[in-house]
Amino acid sequence: MKLRSLTCATLLCILLAACARDSGTTIAGGHGSIQLRDGVAAIQVAGQPDASVTGDGTLSIAGKPVPLTADQRDLLKQYYVHVYKIRSEGIATGKAGAALAGQAMGSVMSGLAHGNTDQIGKDIQAQASKVTAQAAAICAGLEQLRAAQDAVASQVAAFRPYATLDEKGVAKCRQGIDKANRSLATH
Repeated sequence: MKLRSLTCATLLCILLAACARDSGTTIAGGHGSIQLRDGVAAIQVAGQPDASVTGDGTLSIAGKPVPLTADQRDLLKQYYVHVYKIRSEGIATGKAGAALAGQAMGSVMSGLAHGNTDQIGKDIQAQASKVTAQAAAICAGLEQLRAAQDAVASQVAAFRPYATLDEKGVAKCRQGIDKANRSLATH
């Protein structure tokens, strides 16, 4: 494996590890974003006042609670659960990336010290496939979030402008994972 490719892989892992910090999670979709911070899913959409969803299914728009039926509140609880799940998957992916970075550095040092540089790429590739598998869970979570978002939008008119996650965003995530897997297969 070329040292340049190894360096790029290590830097990518360090960036993924930074995602594990609890500084909030942002999910971008279409012309809006969802940010999970301090137990609230804050939704920002261009041209709309900010909205928020809490774990108990409360929907607020521009700081004012939206009246909901029990069924609508249950749909919003599921929406929140999926946002939280993506956050958890992102943290797990970041931790896997950090572990990969540490193992990559160890493999490089060991391979160079023992003159066994051929093993470096194999060691890193094996660990990198674990990171991409973990990242694939984020894509699955996006699909589930999109379905939950669409269910809420079909039942809560006030939420419709905030349903910005579309199939294109989910497909883009899956394409990124496919590209990473193809890259691993060729190294």
